[in-house]
Amino acid sequence: MLIEYPYRMEFHITRHARDKYKFDRSLYSFNGNVIFANFHAARQFAQRMNARRDLISFPEQAVRAGQINAMGLIDEILHYVVAQYQQEREPDIMQDALEWLYQTLGQEEVDEALRLFASEFPPQAVYQQDASLEDYLEGVSVRPDGKRVLNRQIVLEELMMLWLENMNPAFSPYLELFDDTLLEKSSVYPEIMASLHDFFEIKPFFGPDNQNLLDMLRSPAIKVPHSLTGQLEYIRTHWKLLLGKYLQAFKQP
Repeated sequence: MLIEYPYRMEFHITRHARDKYKFDRSLYSFNGNVIFANFHAARQFAQRMNARRDLISFPEQAVRAGQINAMGLIDEILHYVVAQYQQEREPDIMQDALEWLYQTLGQEEVDEALRLFASEFPPQAVYQQDASLEDYLEGVSVRPDGKRVLNRQIVLEELMMLWLENMNPAFSPYLELFDDTLLEKSSVYPEIMASLHDFFEIKPFFGPDNQNLLDMLRSPAIKVPHSLTGQLEYIRTHWKLLLGKYLQAFKQP
């Protein structure tokens, strides 16, 4: 019998960073309907990072909670865009993407990459030891509408978000939180991302510029590469019709 979990897309950071900064909370999450932002947790996390840095000698290394907030918000808005794509274009897009990858790269290799990702960037349930890694990967999550989603599909979407973060120059000052070097060296992660782009090329395009979904998700970082604030403003203005009521998230402190 598959173990069921509440459906959550999370703002993932490395296990190493969680351990280093003694941080076990979720900063941002998305349940398919609502983005949950934990601003207090973001401030705490920034404080713990700053406590481990020599800010007297290197004040430019200070971590600002607003930057953590911005990265978390961008991550969860991109999850929201994927959810909108599923509602408006292809409801089973991540299931189809996983099957595509199994066919093109091999199930064993793809599953090993997903397992490595979930180990290095553990979901909250796994990091807090409420579930084993294997049980989580074999389980399902239940959306607010009652739909059951294989956790491997969730992990694949989170893997895609990790790649987007590492491709985003504005995230680079915080690379220690998202560093995907081990995945690149030890799995078919690079091949997964190349194959996903091919996959989305044969699927319906999306967004105000009618793009390959992966290209659309990258567009804020391409248009405003070195500013998190600029990327949020681009999203707010350029994706206004798509975001709708979620524009209120930009009004948070």
